[in-house]
Amino acid sequence: MARFIFLLLHPLWQFIDRMTPKRADCWAFSTHHLHTGRFIENQRAMFELVKRDPGIHKIVFYRGEPPDLRIEDAIRYRVLRHGTLRGLLWLARCKVVFLTHSVSMDYSLRWGSKRFSILKLAMRHRVVVNLWHGIPLKRLLYAANDAASRHTDRVKYRTRERREYTGLIASSDIDSYAMAAMFYPLNYHQVWSTGLPRNDFLTQAEERLPSYIQDSLRLIRAKRQGKKLVVYAPTYRQTAISDGAHYYQFSAGEIERLKSVLRSHDAVLGYRPHYFKNSANYFNMDEYVDDVSIFDMSQDAVPEFSALARECDLLVTDYSSVYIEALYLDKPIICFGYDIEHYKAHEDGLLYDMELAFPGPIAQDFGTLIEHIDEALRHDGGSAHQQRATARKIFFKYNDSMNSERVRREIVRRLR
Repeated sequence: MARFIFLLLHPLWQFIDRMTPKRADCWAFSTHHLHTGRFIENQRAMFELVKRDPGIHKIVFYRGEPPDLRIEDAIRYRVLRHGTLRGLLWLARCKVVFLTHSVSMDYSLRWGSKRFSILKLAMRHRVVVNLWHGIPLKRLLYAANDAASRHTDRVKYRTRERREYTGLIASSDIDSYAMAAMFYPLNYHQVWSTGLPRNDFLTQAEERLPSYIQDSLRLIRAKRQGKKLVVYAPTYRQTAISDGAHYYQFSAGEIERLKSVLRSHDAVLGYRPHYFKNSANYFNMDEYVDDVSIFDMSQDAVPEFSALARECDLLVTDYSSVYIEALYLDKPIICFGYDIEHYKAHEDGLLYDMELAFPGPIAQDFGTLIEHIDEALRHDGGSAHQQRATARKIFFKYNDSMNSERVRREIVRRLR
């Protein structure tokens, strides 16, 4: 019934949105489209930059129950429920709108756990900036393999809206080419090579970080107790659209081998799976969390990956863009690509040659993975330093704490 009412009233919303004068001092932020209590990464970094600016009225939109967003020392801001009359009237006034994924996802109205309706925005009246959540290693959106691309294109507006973005951020010139290809029909001149705001959380002095990140750092340190920290952070698989896509299932024997290597190097492992658990047969590492050798470091425990990137001594991942944050800090990285050939051919696929873009060893079976972990902990990952230096030149135009500020300057230019 709610969805039917929305379809009847949506043209009225579009009329109101087009006719409402947009205020340059009203900036719209949104929490995560699936996890409404999470206000993190690029959007949060931008909010932290401007939160004390009296010339900007910050509006943070959420869905569902009111979340505790841990906002501190901010002025001129509101936290509003998206879809309410009050929320819609404020959204209609916002000249600047930030996205993490798309209008279709971030500002949709959701019905239950899976159904949603797209709240279309008057894009040409606004400065709409897509703060895409990371530097992609995997092929996504228009650049994805056919099956994955068809799955994305089932929401037609998601393709059309890209033409209307004022800006799409990128981390480097090479990254900007990849982003332009992924976000077609967006024009390349809409891409801003500013660096990623979230990377400011990697290099800022600890006392300048938001308190929720400082709390995460203290939590991680309490868990590791001075030991080396290995982080395992795999991404999701396209199990719904690709036969043969699967999540690795660790055996008890493999876990014992892993723990043995960790103990031999006075190390522990933090497990951080991707938040999108789209299969009942997900990675089973959480079954082996014992708070002795293996710890839960999921988003529920540690909201911002930057805290783990700052603390970890070694990152094990697969095709997730989280490796970019470790690379920003010159941390050693291992790829556990147990399904790499299938992933390239039948799932999202990869944008780059792994030999060039991934500055570390690639293990396609558990035995090889253990050998690489043992080697990296034995020699502190130093053997791949030159490879990381090359990858850093590919992916980072800047290496500082000014990424958010560069995005702000681009916005201000378009508001004049």
